[in-house]
Amino acid sequence: MKTNPRIEKIKSILACPSCCVKLDCQQNYFLCASCQKQYPIRDGKLYFIDVPTYEDTLDSIKGKLKKWLGKYYYSIGVNVIAPTYPFNYLAELKKRISLTEKIVVDVGCGNHRIDNNIICMDMFDYDVVDIICDIEKLPFLPGSVDMFASRSVIEHIPYPNKLIEKIHQCTKLGGYSVHSVPFLFPFHASPYDFQRYTHKGLDILFADWEKIEQFNVTGPITHFLASITEFFSILFSFGNRRLQPMLYFGLCLLLFPLKYLDWFFVRSERYYSLASTFLMVAQKK
Repeated sequence: MKTNPRIEKIKSILACPSCCVKLDCQQNYFLCASCQKQYPIRDGKLYFIDVPTYEDTLDSIKGKLKKWLGKYYYSIGVNVIAPTYPFNYLAELKKRISLTEKIVVDVGCGNHRIDNNIICMDMFDYDVVDIICDIEKLPFLPGSVDMFASRSVIEHIPYPNKLIEKIHQCTKLGGYSVHSVPFLFPFHASPYDFQRYTHKGLDILFADWEKIEQFNVTGPITHFLASITEFFSILFSFGNRRLQPMLYFGLCLLLFPLKYLDWFFVRSERYYSLASTFLMVAQKK
């Protein structure tokens, strides 16, 4: 059996998503002594669910690209070509906690591991993912994780308050929650899209936490580029669902240099009204 050092790091804090009982580690699976469910380990990945299929055309294309391109989907596709300003998310995590000594879980990571010490969790079994699960049913014991983090994930959860409550329950006292959440950004199913938040809306969502820091990680340029690429790809595809994503990616290639102008507008409260994305840093007290 392939050994995953990150699974080894967290095996003592894993819990059954169904009954919240601590899991027993067996040779190639984890066992719940209460409900007798077995959660298999395959190729170093721990599976709590069967991997779902993509339902949205554009999301299906994105999913295939994530599989084919691996880390380059993010290092080139997202950080360079996509219309969003490439904010240094990892630096924000390192400011708060030691990634080597503490347990940090990236919720809804996609196929992007931003640091080898971080536990990667997603509903799809991308190459970098350590735990495949329903992220609304976190498989951890109460008060066991030092930090939960996510990037543009909360908007895809139908009842995000329940997720944040579960994260709060599983976070250690004094632990952190760091999340980037969209405000002014087009609909993007992955596989679904439900929410948008103002900075005040995030204050309410994280009302049970102490707010450490909150600011916009993208500005009006990202808002402009994301909107026009979406608009023109819809307009000139004339209802052709296969053509639309190709036009979208083509427009991204054409316009992406402009997004770096957002450097002048991030971390600026004056531009909150035009922010595409906010970062929320909260601590459990």
